[in-house]
Amino acid sequence: MFKGSRKYWTIAILCGVAAAVLFSFYMQQVKERYQPDDLITVVRAKMDISRDTVVETEMVQIVKVPAKYTHPDALREQKDVVGKIAVNNIAAGEDILAGELLSSENSNQRLAYQVPRYKRAVSIGINDISGVAGYIEAGDRVDIMATVDVSSQGEEATCTVLALQDVPVLAVGSSGTNLKEKGGESLRTLTLAVSPEEAQPLVLASERGTLRLMLRSPVDHGRSMLPPLQLNSFLQSSQ
Repeated sequence: MFKGSRKYWTIAILCGVAAAVLFSFYMQQVKERYQPDDLITVVRAKMDISRDTVVETEMVQIVKVPAKYTHPDALREQKDVVGKIAVNNIAAGEDILAGELLSSENSNQRLAYQVPRYKRAVSIGINDISGVAGYIEAGDRVDIMATVDVSSQGEEATCTVLALQDVPVLAVGSSGTNLKEKGGESLRTLTLAVSPEEAQPLVLASERGTLRLMLRSPVDHGRSMLPPLQLNSFLQSSQ
């Protein structure tokens, strides 16, 4: 009796499996029948993304939405989003738009976005002489000579040193204009990108000495090893 019932159980299981397969196939056909034919992929925030945050992979997801309901600036590939900085707050569930991430356009609107990682923006005062007659522009690289008065063994000496080399220039002046006029001399500011270690001698020399900038070739990133030059050493070498 048990052996006869096993046959019916086998038939029932096979019928159940066949019904499941047919139902799955039917549901797939229904899904394809009623699915819009204009779906496109967009990148959507999985969580709230705060302004000035680097977008990570786990913060976003790729979803398919009808093209007619998609913002024209919505980003469609993950590579266009991950690793970039959010310039606005992005709420969870929002499609990420191109204007909400750092680009060359909005980086020019905020100097902080132009400062390289691990660098700091420091401004110094320049004139037509120390600033290479006004030929320095944003994006150039400069070397900086510093001349300061030092005291050694009770004697005062004037010393010139090559303080910094290959320093990138972030901005010149304030919105491209002169700050003020003093005695007929045009005074401006130059904003540089330096490390905290480089900022110390730069600030010290600008506060207690004088600076002279040297404009570099854009293809030259070499460095020179020069000892400090004192006035008496200069006189001896010129004889």
